[in-house]
Amino acid sequence: MLKRSFYLLLAATALLPACSRNKPKPLDLGAVLPNLPLPPEAQSLVSEGGTDAMQFLFVSPVSPDSIVSYYRSVLSSGVFRLINETKNGKTTAFYAEQDGPSIWVTVAPNGNDGSQITIAGATDSTSKAAMKAQVPARKP
Repeated sequence: MLKRSFYLLLAATALLPACSRNKPKPLDLGAVLPNLPLPPEAQSLVSEGGTDAMQFLFVSPVSPDSIVSYYRSVLSSGVFRLINETKNGKTTAFYAEQDGPSIWVTVAPNGNDGSQITIAGATDSTSKAAMKAQVPARKP
Protein backbone atom coordinates (compact mmCIF):
# COMPACT_ATOMS: atom_id res chain seq x y z
CA MET A 1 0.00 0.00 0.00
CA LEU A 2 2.82 2.40 0.90
CA LYS A 3 4.64 1.55 -2.32
CA ARG A 4 1.48 2.31 -4.37
CA SER A 5 0.99 5.68 -2.62
CA PHE A 6 4.62 6.53 -3.33
CA TYR A 7 4.17 5.84 -7.06
CA LEU A 8 0.94 7.90 -7.19
CA LEU A 9 2.71 10.80 -5.49
CA LEU A 10 5.67 10.45 -7.87
CA ALA A 11 3.35 10.46 -10.91
CA ALA A 12 1.44 13.52 -9.65
CA THR A 13 4.71 15.37 -9.01
CA ALA A 14 5.90 14.58 -12.54
CA LEU A 15 2.71 16.08 -13.98
CA LEU A 16 3.02 19.39 -12.11
CA PRO A 17 5.57 21.00 -14.48
CA ALA A 18 3.41 20.04 -17.47
CA CYS A 19 0.36 21.62 -15.85
CA SER A 20 2.20 24.84 -15.05
CA ARG A 21 3.35 25.21 -18.68
CA ASN A 22 -0.29 25.26 -19.83
CA LYS A 23 -1.35 27.71 -17.16
CA PRO A 24 -2.38 31.07 -18.66
CA LYS A 25 -0.28 34.09 -17.76
CA PRO A 26 -1.89 36.35 -15.16
CA LEU A 27 -2.94 39.78 -16.34
CA ASP A 28 -0.82 42.83 -15.79
CA LEU A 29 -2.72 45.40 -13.70
CA GLY A 30 -1.52 48.19 -16.00
CA ALA A 31 -3.00 46.44 -19.03
CA VAL A 32 -6.45 46.12 -17.46
CA LEU A 33 -6.74 49.11 -15.15
CA PRO A 34 -4.03 51.60 -16.15
CA ASN A 35 -5.91 54.34 -14.27
CA LEU A 36 -7.29 52.84 -11.08
CA PRO A 37 -9.24 55.48 -9.14
CA LEU A 38 -9.19 54.17 -5.57
CA PRO A 39 -12.10 55.11 -3.30
CA PRO A 40 -11.45 57.54 -0.43
CA GLU A 41 -10.10 55.83 2.72
CA ALA A 42 -10.18 52.47 0.94
CA GLN A 43 -9.18 49.16 2.40
CA SER A 44 -8.63 46.38 -0.13
CA LEU A 45 -10.39 43.11 0.66
CA VAL A 46 -10.17 40.83 -2.37
CA SER A 47 -8.80 40.86 -5.89
CA GLU A 48 -9.55 38.33 -8.59
CA GLY A 49 -8.16 38.01 -12.07
CA GLY A 50 -8.39 35.81 -15.09
CA THR A 51 -6.83 35.92 -18.51
CA ASP A 52 -9.05 38.81 -19.71
CA ALA A 53 -10.30 40.71 -16.66
CA MET A 54 -9.57 41.77 -13.07
CA GLN A 55 -11.83 42.78 -10.21
CA PHE A 56 -11.09 44.42 -6.87
CA LEU A 57 -13.29 44.71 -3.79
CA PHE A 58 -12.76 47.59 -1.37
CA VAL A 59 -14.52 48.85 1.73
CA SER A 60 -14.49 52.42 2.98
CA PRO A 61 -15.92 54.10 6.09
CA VAL A 62 -17.15 56.92 3.79
CA SER A 63 -20.91 56.95 3.09
CA PRO A 64 -22.21 55.46 -0.19
CA ASP A 65 -23.63 58.85 -1.27
CA SER A 66 -20.18 60.45 -0.91
CA ILE A 67 -18.47 57.59 -2.76
CA VAL A 68 -21.05 57.82 -5.58
CA SER A 69 -20.42 61.58 -5.87
CA TYR A 70 -16.68 60.94 -5.91
CA TYR A 71 -16.90 58.40 -8.75
CA ARG A 72 -19.40 60.51 -10.70
CA SER A 73 -16.81 63.30 -10.66
CA VAL A 74 -13.71 61.14 -11.31
CA LEU A 75 -15.30 59.12 -14.11
CA SER A 76 -16.61 62.27 -15.83
CA SER A 77 -13.28 64.07 -16.13
CA GLY A 78 -9.62 63.60 -16.86
CA VAL A 79 -8.88 60.40 -18.78
CA PHE A 80 -12.38 58.96 -18.28
CA ARG A 81 -15.68 59.44 -20.11
CA LEU A 82 -18.69 58.39 -18.02
CA ILE A 83 -20.93 56.40 -20.36
CA ASN A 84 -23.56 55.01 -18.01
CA GLU A 85 -24.74 55.31 -14.43
CA THR A 86 -27.51 53.09 -13.09
CA LYS A 87 -29.10 52.74 -9.69
CA ASN A 88 -30.80 49.61 -8.39
CA GLY A 89 -32.06 50.02 -4.85
CA LYS A 90 -29.10 51.27 -2.79
CA THR A 91 -26.49 50.11 -5.33
CA THR A 92 -25.06 52.43 -7.99
CA ALA A 93 -23.10 51.12 -10.97
CA PHE A 94 -20.89 53.14 -13.32
CA TYR A 95 -19.45 52.27 -16.72
CA ALA A 96 -16.71 54.53 -18.09
CA GLU A 97 -14.40 54.47 -21.08
CA GLN A 98 -10.94 55.88 -21.61
CA ASP A 99 -8.25 55.61 -24.26
CA GLY A 100 -7.68 51.96 -23.47
CA PRO A 101 -9.64 49.49 -21.34
CA SER A 102 -13.07 50.31 -19.97
CA ILE A 103 -13.81 50.38 -16.24
CA TRP A 104 -16.83 49.28 -14.21
CA VAL A 105 -17.42 50.56 -10.66
CA THR A 106 -20.20 49.45 -8.31
CA VAL A 107 -20.94 51.19 -4.99
CA ALA A 108 -23.17 49.64 -2.32
CA PRO A 109 -23.72 50.17 1.40
CA ASN A 110 -21.49 48.17 3.74
CA GLY A 111 -23.70 47.48 6.71
CA ASN A 112 -25.03 50.55 8.50
CA ASP A 113 -21.91 52.62 7.90
CA GLY A 114 -19.54 52.88 5.02
CA SER A 115 -19.41 51.54 1.51
CA GLN A 116 -18.42 48.49 -0.46
CA ILE A 117 -16.82 49.28 -3.82
CA THR A 118 -16.13 46.86 -6.67
CA ILE A 119 -13.84 48.00 -9.48
CA ALA A 120 -13.50 45.83 -12.57
CA GLY A 121 -11.55 46.14 -15.78
CA ALA A 122 -10.89 44.03 -18.83
CA THR A 123 -8.22 44.01 -21.48
CA ASP A 124 -8.84 46.58 -24.19
CA SER A 125 -9.72 43.92 -26.78
CA THR A 126 -12.16 42.26 -24.38
CA SER A 127 -13.82 45.61 -23.60
CA LYS A 128 -14.24 46.41 -27.30
CA ALA A 129 -15.63 42.95 -28.04
CA ALA A 130 -18.17 43.28 -25.20
CA MET A 131 -19.30 46.67 -26.45
CA LYS A 132 -19.56 45.43 -30.05
CA ALA A 133 -21.78 42.58 -28.88
CA GLN A 134 -24.10 45.06 -27.14
CA VAL A 135 -24.38 47.57 -29.99
CA PRO A 136 -25.91 46.32 -33.24
CA ALA A 137 -23.87 47.17 -36.33
CA ARG A 138 -25.31 49.92 -38.53
CA LYS A 139 -25.62 49.42 -42.23
CA PRO A 140 -24.41 52.32 -44.43
